[in-house]
Amino acid sequence: MPTLRKHALMTLGVLTLASFADIANATNPLEQINQEVDKYQQRGKEHADEVERYRNHRDHGNKHHDHEEQQQGGTSNACRDERKLRSVQGNVHTSMKFVNNSNQEVRTYWLDYSGRRVFYKAIPPHGQYTQPTFQSHPWLVTDTRDNCIDIYVSNQPSATVNIR
Repeated sequence: MPTLRKHALMTLGVLTLASFADIANATNPLEQINQEVDKYQQRGKEHADEVERYRNHRDHGNKHHDHEEQQQGGTSNACRDERKLRSVQGNVHTSMKFVNNSNQEVRTYWLDYSGRRVFYKAIPPHGQYTQPTFQSHPWLVTDTRDNCIDIYVSNQPSATVNIR
């Protein structure tokens, strides 16, 4: 009888260890969200580089690229992935200064912990405002019809968003 108990306890111990191994290998939802945020921060950097290349190219007289930009309507690739983004609990404060360099009013929305838009401010043409936030929180900029223009996440102590 003691041998049977010993085998049962050993089996239980092996199963418990296997369960802990499965838990350890399971993907943490917060880790997944942080990976998404990192991906969008990288896309933001790539977008900024692309905009800089565009401006340099435009300043050298390429009118064809100007026409392409008008056709795209200024919407970024990040807007297509809006539904995948949401805020995660932030503990690192930052601020985002939104500068509207366009001739149209734009709106700012915070993407909450469920990924829903929460309206914060309408920025008039050539207006600006500074929004306190956290590094893990995405901010969406739209036109007056709530069409996404771009999404921003700051990984710096402060950031400036230039809206064109």
